[in-house]
Amino acid sequence: MIPITMIRKIKGKNKIQELEKTYGTINNLKKLFKKDDENMLLYSDIEDWEYFINNPEEELEEGKTVFLENVSLGSIDLDLIKLIKNNDPKSISELAKLTNKDISNVQKKLNNLEKEGLLSFKQGLKNSKIPIVNYDKIEIAI
Repeated sequence: MIPITMIRKIKGKNKIQELEKTYGTINNLKKLFKKDDENMLLYSDIEDWEYFINNPEEELEEGKTVFLENVSLGSIDLDLIKLIKNNDPKSISELAKLTNKDISNVQKKLNNLEKEGLLSFKQGLKNSKIPIVNYDKIEIAI
């Protein structure tokens, strides 16, 4: 099994916005923590929220690690991830045009990358899927 860590940089004010989407208010988060005071994620989110209220422009690096058993991450996959990050395509067909590849091949690659946790999709117009890469770098431990 190979751990792959996806790291993103985020400003404090943007982290607070994400926490607001998740919990609504810091008071809601504190109430949740009172009910489950052993939940370290809730505790960490409270600490982050309180810190970034006073330091909204400070940047933090967050990491998410996925563990892949059969790593099949090739140069085409990495190129797709980089294109998504740098070009922000609004659909899979737009990404296929950027790569000069058949849309069905690009779709297969993206579906595999999503299954491995290396990208996600959000709903676009007319039932299209928009590929999303929410991190700035990948670290692969060997």
